[in-house]
This record gives sequence, structure tokens and C-alpha cells, in this order.
Amino acid sequence: MEPPMNINLDDIYQLASTIWETTIALPIEPDRGESEAQSARSTVACIQITGAWSGAVMLACPEPVARHAAAVMFSASPVQVTAADMQDAVAELTNMLAGNIKGLLPQGCFMSLPTVVEGTDYSTRLPGSRVLHRVNLMCTGNRVTITILERTKSQRVAA
Repeated sequence: MEPPMNINLDDIYQLASTIWETTIALPIEPDRGESEAQSARSTVACIQITGAWSGAVMLACPEPVARHAAAVMFSASPVQVTAADMQDAVAELTNMLAGNIKGLLPQGCFMSLPTVVEGTDYSTRLPGSRVLHRVNLMCTGNRVTITILERTKSQRVAA
């Protein structure tokens, strides 16, 4: 039987805060629900984790945050950053976040490569999973969302 995931919202916030400050030199803080929902262009990356625990880590970044992250990571000015650069930057932030979360899981977990989608009118879904945690954070006035999904038992047995 697979052990339950023992990660709380505080753990997710602390990991994200450390990654943001050390990687892209921006503070990130909890969204206290005072901001309006954003419909701006976003980049979303997802990394699946399999093995002793099965699920996924998903990161949704609005365009201004993705652009800043890419500019810092690739030593470019924000106007030089391409859509591919933003996708790569969000994929790397997701990779760091998922790697740190994997470190809190039982041994025997493996991470996939990131899958990235971007735009304004899309939906994301991991069939056979449920939302375990969803954390809304604020970065430079923009909402960043981290979602932890867990595979349901019926989907794990099918392999």
C-alpha cells in the first residue's frame, strides 16, 4: 500500500519562497484572497511523480512572472525574452519545486520531464487524480498557483 503524502501548505509555501528568492530574486507571499482572478496569459508546467507515491506538481505563472523568471535565468532583458524562454523558465521552476517535494516523499519516487502549456484559454487536467493541495501565492502583484495532484488508487492499479 502506498504511503500518504505528508506535505502541508506551509511546506509548499516555504519551498516556493526559497526557490523564488534564490533563483529569480523575487519575493513570493501567500495570496490572502484580496486579488482578483487573473485572465492574463499564463504558462503552466506539470511534472508527474511515480513510484512509491504517484501524483503531479503543477505550477501556473502569469506572463509577467514567467517573463521576469526567463530574463533572470537567461541573463536577458525582459523585452528580449521569447515565449519559448518563458516556457523553459517555468518548466525549470516546476522542476526545482517538484524535486524538493520529491525529497519529502518516500524513497523510490521518480519524476517525469516537464510538460508545458501556455495561453489564455486552456484547461489542465490529470485524469485519474485528485487535487491534494492548491496554493495561491502572490509575486509582484500576480497570482502564481501551485497544485499538488495525487493519483487515485484505481488509476495506480491499471499499470
